Amino acid sequence: MSESDGPTRENSINSRTCNNTTQEHHTTFQSFTQTILGQRISSALGSFRERKNKQGEHVTLSGVGGLRVGSKGQLEVDKSIWDLTKGVQVEEHYVSPFQRVWEAVSQDCKTVARTVRRDPLVAIIPFMLLLLLLGGGLWAVFASAAKETAHRREVAQQVVHDKGLFLQTELAKAFLPAYVCSVYVRRDPSWPAVNASFAPMAMEMIRTSNAGSVLTLSLIPNGIIYTMVPLAGTGPKDDANWRAIGKDWLQDNFNQDKVLQSISTRNLTIIGPYNLTQGGIGLVAMLTINIVGAGPNATFDVPPMNYSKLPWTNSNRIQYGPNVTNTPFGPYMYDEKNHSKWWGLTTVLISWDILREEVTRLEELENNGYNYVLARPVAKKELTKANRTDLLNGTHMLAVAWSDSVQGVAPNVTNNGVSPRTPGKARPLTYYDLHTRLVDPVSIVIVVEGAQLELYVSLTGGWTPNWKKPMVAVTVVLSLLLSVLLFLVLVNRRQHMRLLHAMIPKKVVSTLRRGKIFTESFEVVTVLFSDIVAYTTMSAQMAPIEVVQMLDELYQEFDNLAEKHRLYKLDTIGDAIMLVGGAPDTEGAAAAAARVAQMGLDMILVTSTKVLAGGHVVKIRVGIHSGPAVAAVVGRKAPKYTLFGDTVNTASRMESNGSPMRIHISKVTADLLEQAGGFNIEPRGEIPIKGKGLMSTFWVTGTQVCEKGPCPRRDAVDISHLTSPPAAATKIPENVEGENTATHHASTLGPSSISTAVPGSGAGAVIGHYHAPSLPSPSIGRSRVSSCMPSNLNHMVLSPSLDGHEGGANLQASNTIASRDFMSTMRGTPVGLGCSGSIGTSQDIQGTSANVPIPSPSAFGTTTATTTAAYAQPDPASQPTSTTIATTASPSAAVEPEEQTPAPPPPASFGVATAVGASASAAHRNGSHLNTRAPPELPK
Repeated sequence: MSESDGPTRENSINSRTCNNTTQEHHTTFQSFTQTILGQRISSALGSFRERKNKQGEHVTLSGVGGLRVGSKGQLEVDKSIWDLTKGVQVEEHYVSPFQRVWEAVSQDCKTVARTVRRDPLVAIIPFMLLLLLLGGGLWAVFASAAKETAHRREVAQQVVHDKGLFLQTELAKAFLPAYVCSVYVRRDPSWPAVNASFAPMAMEMIRTSNAGSVLTLSLIPNGIIYTMVPLAGTGPKDDANWRAIGKDWLQDNFNQDKVLQSISTRNLTIIGPYNLTQGGIGLVAMLTINIVGAGPNATFDVPPMNYSKLPWTNSNRIQYGPNVTNTPFGPYMYDEKNHSKWWGLTTVLISWDILREEVTRLEELENNGYNYVLARPVAKKELTKANRTDLLNGTHMLAVAWSDSVQGVAPNVTNNGVSPRTPGKARPLTYYDLHTRLVDPVSIVIVVEGAQLELYVSLTGGWTPNWKKPMVAVTVVLSLLLSVLLFLVLVNRRQHMRLLHAMIPKKVVSTLRRGKIFTESFEVVTVLFSDIVAYTTMSAQMAPIEVVQMLDELYQEFDNLAEKHRLYKLDTIGDAIMLVGGAPDTEGAAAAAARVAQMGLDMILVTSTKVLAGGHVVKIRVGIHSGPAVAAVVGRKAPKYTLFGDTVNTASRMESNGSPMRIHISKVTADLLEQAGGFNIEPRGEIPIKGKGLMSTFWVTGTQVCEKGPCPRRDAVDISHLTSPPAAATKIPENVEGENTATHHASTLGPSSISTAVPGSGAGAVIGHYHAPSLPSPSIGRSRVSSCMPSNLNHMVLSPSLDGHEGGANLQASNTIASRDFMSTMRGTPVGLGCSGSIGTSQDIQGTSANVPIPSPSAFGTTTATTTAAYAQPDPASQPTSTTIATTASPSAAVEPEEQTPAPPPPASFGVATAVGASASAAHRNGSHLNTRAPPELPK
């Protein structure tokens, strides 16, 4: 049995051979639709009702083709409709929220990393901003802190200076009695006169001294203490000051330097603070007394010092005049230049404890937030006497006053045996170099009558402002935050711009941003169309997720190839892909055509070796045409860069009239490829093209090595071995669905047989001696009855309806009871069936179809993708009748069918067509030419 070459060729069968099986087929078909489909629908709807009880669970369904994630209630419907009907084994895996969050974060990090690798400026700009913000912010913080530090030091220096002047003034007031005594002696140097009135005068000066800080006043003629005020009792037992009577300052080796300083300079000299013999800590103000006009031998009536009367001295010696033996004081006893005689000394003993606590007001520094240390230089002999030989090297300071925060003192500590007025405020002279504990202190040297004191002051919290570290932290955090925000904004913008540029060319985006309409004309572009062979039939046998994974995997390969060949992908419609060379960036016509052809060859090579998800291997068909076109972006919602012009339609016709795993090109493209050179082109001949008539077309079978020209190639490619093309002048029926034009396989069956056809676009079935031709399947605009079943179930399309209402032809009653019963049964079937019959004159009926879901082929135990059944029961007395069932595939895009010239129909026929994966009608091909005359009634 030969295949039909076009829609006008028809064959007939003897109606008598089918008369005995019509009723049997009618009963089988009706039972099938009511039983098998009902069970499938009930199973799916029953699972849907149980969804509410499982809404709270989140699962991942894994089966053939990958994973599907969603709420368990949602997946239960998907599972019931797809997996149960297709026999996919499903496993449930619990996915914790933490795992979902972790996967989302990981995926986001990978996306960001890819964006940074593609555009390093996304990371460089935020990094430069981070450096700028850190540099500027930290500079501002450190500059402000340094300014504040300098200001604080300046304030502290002023405070120290003021405190130094205050101490100098107050100490000078404490030493004033020494000058009074000196004047008092010089007025009448005679010892009897001086001694007679000294006590009352001294007591008055002590009473009026600064805060009572003056402890004693002493007269020291010839360098020996003769009298001291106040002095109670008759000996040391009554008053400890008695032990000072008889002390010879000229023989005091420990304080010899101070005495020499006083005698030589004739100025007030301060000794101390130091530990007093009688206890406590004090200062000694010493002033020398010289009598002008006295002779070198003047004695001033000072009696000799008889030490035998002073038992605490343990000496019986009697001293006459000054004892300058082994001392440097001899030259200073008489000044011949000024004719003055050295009389002796006067001393004022001042309590350092009282001065420190009552006069110096050093606690004000501590109250103002400062730490302080008041110290004096310490001589090596003092260190030796104090057994601090470890400090003999270098210069050291002995602390005489300090704040509690520098060095704490226990409450039971005394000042050389004298308890302080306030417990815990004792300041014993035992701490050396205490000022080194202060952090970068400011200091001032206080010199009072030759005595040197140094005041060290530092801020309690340090000179550095307390807000410096927090501000540094804030600056760093804000800089990082702003940089990270900018980084995320740039990454987000780059991702959006990359996505936008993937949909719309860059030069178009700027035009659209200004609110203008973009249009651009091209003299020559080369357009490529490609689709998958038998995609609809294949997708009908797969779960939607498998289809998505398969297409995504294939499209990613094609996208990589498009990027490799610098082509622009215009659109994807289901399994069809459309690319263009020479636009949106204009280039030479031959170069664009060469790159597009090379792209087609690579697509076929990739497809021939690629095993997609689920183990699927597909074939594609490629069509290429070159010519003028206009590019534009029309509309405001979901704008799309699109080519307009006849070039696009012709390229589509090249693809739909092509052959699997072949590249079908027009003559214009073939000429451009000849100019480019290096391509293997075979002529196909002239074939009829819808809207074009006869066109000379060609096959591209490969390339040769071509190192020169607009599109150099280093490797030769040959795809001629992948498939065998049809005869050169034979027209392959156009696949108006964007699908394949499959090779037709048919079986000639006996009167009671059910014929099956291999799935594919335009596949036909054979009943008896009549072959249903393979025709284009137009998209049907109206449907009288439609079912709302999942798209993966097979659909049976019957056209036109015979009930005489809208969507059908007004037909008269059938000439057989079997046909009437069959038609009435189909009209009464809830799922919506329609039958068609014709007798005599042909009439074309457009746009009528009904979709009827049928189970998968596994229900019949066959391995074919689509089951096709034929029913006919001709009457021997009537004209010949025929029954045809044809399989079609749903188009991925609406394309006009080819115009066909109707041929005389057979005497009687009715057609039943099966559509896989979409609502498309094939009855227009197999039973649309109907006669409105009533056929003769068949005998019962």
